[in-house]
Amino acid sequence: MKIAVDVLFQSPTHSTGALSWFTQFARLAPGRDPANTYVYVAGRDDVDYYRQKNSVLQVEGAGWGNRRRILRILSEHFLLGPALKRLGADILFHGSSGVAPLVMPRRTKLVLAIWGMQHVAAADIRWEQRFYRRLLFRPGLARADAILVNSAYTRDLLLKHYGDAIRGPVEVVHHGVDFNLFRPGPLSAAEFAPLAARGVTQPYVLFVGQLYPYKLLHVLAEAFAKAVGPQGLPHKLVVVGSFSRTDSMGNAYRDQILKTLADAGLSDRLVAVEDVGIQDLRALYAGADLYVQSSAAETFGRTVIEAMACGAPALAARAGATPEILADAGRYYEAHDVEGCAAEIAAILGDEGLRGQLRAKGLQRAKDFSYEGELDHLIRIFHRVGAQRRP
Repeated sequence: MKIAVDVLFQSPTHSTGALSWFTQFARLAPGRDPANTYVYVAGRDDVDYYRQKNSVLQVEGAGWGNRRRILRILSEHFLLGPALKRLGADILFHGSSGVAPLVMPRRTKLVLAIWGMQHVAAADIRWEQRFYRRLLFRPGLARADAILVNSAYTRDLLLKHYGDAIRGPVEVVHHGVDFNLFRPGPLSAAEFAPLAARGVTQPYVLFVGQLYPYKLLHVLAEAFAKAVGPQGLPHKLVVVGSFSRTDSMGNAYRDQILKTLADAGLSDRLVAVEDVGIQDLRALYAGADLYVQSSAAETFGRTVIEAMACGAPALAARAGATPEILADAGRYYEAHDVEGCAAEIAAILGDEGLRGQLRAKGLQRAKDFSYEGELDHLIRIFHRVGAQRRP
């Protein structure tokens, strides 16, 4: 059976958790499932990137990738289908926010992964994105032979708003992490040196994520200022993600965060780090006194698992899928409650014993989310869908 994996949506120029997932999947899935053949379908401008990630992986070019967004959309709808036909693909594994290609070979079954359900109706995406998704989201759901979501929270949201359009089964597949890559310290001086060269010094509070307003980084920044300033704590706030974004959504939001820390006299406490490799990311997690997941609408929250697997104590907004994933292994505050977040930060940073308890709980909880378990779950679904007859 031949499984085509659509990565037109993933741009190597913009590092995200999804891009990391697809590159890791390309490296590990073929070896774990030798009965199937995996082919990545990428924009022609991104083919070399995926071939460099895995020299034995078959990569097919189809139009343009996400560096040229409008051309990528047209490629997905009108050039991906012919590529699937050339390949003789039995299954398309498609993870582009639920908007499936309009043109597909009849023989090719569709496994649709929806990992960003909050974007479908979110106020912080541009109007043209909202229009596009509202126009084409339902046809994609109706076309899918199976729909995968990454949490029960996402499943419930999907069924609530779009249950009437869904034909195939909806299955929860929790993401997992590779414990060979994400593991606890202690860190050597050599492991931390690349981060120190980029301005990261201990102690620090860590946030990992893209600069979207629903991530509520502004709440964390304000709470951080209220927690460390009055108590004279020496901690920095390390932000890993897209802090230098220059689009219209990123500039104003970034300025708001910078002003919050400047008004508190803590401008020198913010360290923004981008384009971080796995080894450095693991070191950032392992070296943190506290990891904070501040998002109000996370559909899974892989960074929480990565942080716990590396031994970082976790604090999170009680929102979205985060309580489902973190369970009782971390501490919580209400998503928009600055004072509550500040109180939790101060309590955790000021109590070494509490941090030790959270580390132990987090390491135990992370064991429930292995990448091998996620891969095996996906492979079982591919085999099942491939064997099924369509009504």
